[in-house]
Amino acid sequence: MFTLFKRRNFGDYVSDTFVFFKLTGKHYLKNYFTINGALLLILVAASYFLFQVYFDFFLKIDPSGNNFDYLENYLNNNIGLVVLIALALLLFMIFLSMLNYAVPVIYMDLYREKNGNAFGTKEILSRFKAKFGQIAVFFLVTVFLITPVLMVVFALLFLLCFILIGIPLLLFAIPTAFSWITLSFFEYLNTDKGVFQSYGSGFKHLTKQYFPIVGSSMIIYIIIQVAMTVFTMIPYMLGLVSVFTGIEEGSRGTDATATVSIMMTMVMVFSLLMSYILNNLLLVNQGLVYYSRQEFDENKSADFSIDLIGSE
Repeated sequence: MFTLFKRRNFGDYVSDTFVFFKLTGKHYLKNYFTINGALLLILVAASYFLFQVYFDFFLKIDPSGNNFDYLENYLNNNIGLVVLIALALLLFMIFLSMLNYAVPVIYMDLYREKNGNAFGTKEILSRFKAKFGQIAVFFLVTVFLITPVLMVVFALLFLLCFILIGIPLLLFAIPTAFSWITLSFFEYLNTDKGVFQSYGSGFKHLTKQYFPIVGSSMIIYIIIQVAMTVFTMIPYMLGLVSVFTGIEEGSRGTDATATVSIMMTMVMVFSLLMSYILNNLLLVNQGLVYYSRQEFDENKSADFSIDLIGSE
């Protein structure tokens, strides 16, 4: 059984993230894909279609500009349909993001509550439905209040990059913002605190162990990006080779263009899909931070051990 309540430092946050998946990953991923699998398949199908249309259009641009005239006429004549599809996709992406961010939080809370993984998809979905209003409120506050403030901060840090000092600050600002928001989300769903009070608690958790928390988040993020790069570069390089081969042979130019369009579409779709799946590593990592900070502040492991003895 994995121990949630444990006093961790930088190395523990990184290693225990993978230990968590080693010990309970099969159960976690089974529930994750049961809940999100169908939606992810819809995302793959929709994104493949959209990226394919996008790349086909821009890889076959007519020097005379007829492509753009055709696109402009199509948009003008079908503006209602375009807006409707865009709105539907936006709502779908928002719901999928809410579900993807909420499942790890709910899973880890049930894991704490059940003293292990003696629960299933039904309990996770039931908890999600019960907390859907809270999740929606948190996302709305984050998107319309927190995000604009962060954008101003990032813009200022970007300007500071011209005098070099902004570069390291910007590198730390991104994982800092992610950790702050995620810890606040854990606090909000697992306590009776309001959303702004939860953001205050999340900030306190972050500042009490800033470099281990942000550092571990950066390491996990780097691992994810390296993994994604390795897998996406293979079809990308195959596509480039196909293009150059087609150019050299002349007669295969059209086929080469079609091939690179498909390859680029596959890369984009795969990257989007894996970003959702691998994001679980970051969320579990921050979940361990949340429960570790509870252990530091409230010595929760003593109560947890008593509950465990009682369950046995």
